[in-house]
Amino acid sequence: MDRRAVHPMAWIVWATSAGFVAFVTTDPVYLLLLWAVSWFVYAGHRVDAEHARSFRLFLTGAVVAVALRTALVFFGTVSAANTTFSFLEGLRLGTILVIFGTFNAVTDPFGLVRMAPRHFHEPALAAALALSIAPRTVAGVGRVRDAQRMRGITIHGARALPALAVPVLERGMEEAHTLAESMDARGHGAGRRSRYRPQPWTGAALLIAVTAIGAAATFLAASVGGWAILHPQTSPIVWPEAHPLLLAAVGSLAAPGLVGRPER
Repeated sequence: MDRRAVHPMAWIVWATSAGFVAFVTTDPVYLLLLWAVSWFVYAGHRVDAEHARSFRLFLTGAVVAVALRTALVFFGTVSAANTTFSFLEGLRLGTILVIFGTFNAVTDPFGLVRMAPRHFHEPALAAALALSIAPRTVAGVGRVRDAQRMRGITIHGARALPALAVPVLERGMEEAHTLAESMDARGHGAGRRSRYRPQPWTGAALLIAVTAIGAAATFLAASVGGWAILHPQTSPIVWPEAHPLLLAAVGSLAAPGLVGRPER
């Protein structure tokens, strides 16, 4: 397989399809398998860049989302059925966060700007800036901590928040100013923009997109046709069933981890 970088549109198709799969089911078998698939894809395509460091942040957020959604049951009628239902709903939300974290970590946000048509350049730029917030924040926190450690500064607990927040915000403002100057130099908003050589679709990118669409289509067919259980019964609690075809569909989303790995 071609070892060049995967086309950004292939990643968009993969993330959208995987997110759809997570959205239409609360079966923990499929959802936990999606967690494993997302980690596998991330491990195969992570690079030494700022945007690749955000995966752990989204993973932590996913675990917190599961815990918080499950804890909401204590504000109502507490029962095994309600607790299980809340846990499965939280697991679905957490899975979507993990998928988005993988997409954020393996895709260059500003690659979306380069591939966007002229008329959609501004929305694509806004989306790229939004996608880059998490990885840039993680990288900023890491740089501040490294600088403090080199100076022998060790602050723990609640007192560490101001010591981290102020330098990170200051760095963020500097980067925003630099980005604004760069956009102005490229003629953004003045009716002209830099032209980029289009990134070609490789065989690996096509395979990733096709398998992802196939996985989403399989779950859509199961949801519409009702030939597989996508939402396990929680009252009474029954062991979730996993359909072999749906298991294969989720497994096919691991294709990016097997093909198209960029050169290190």
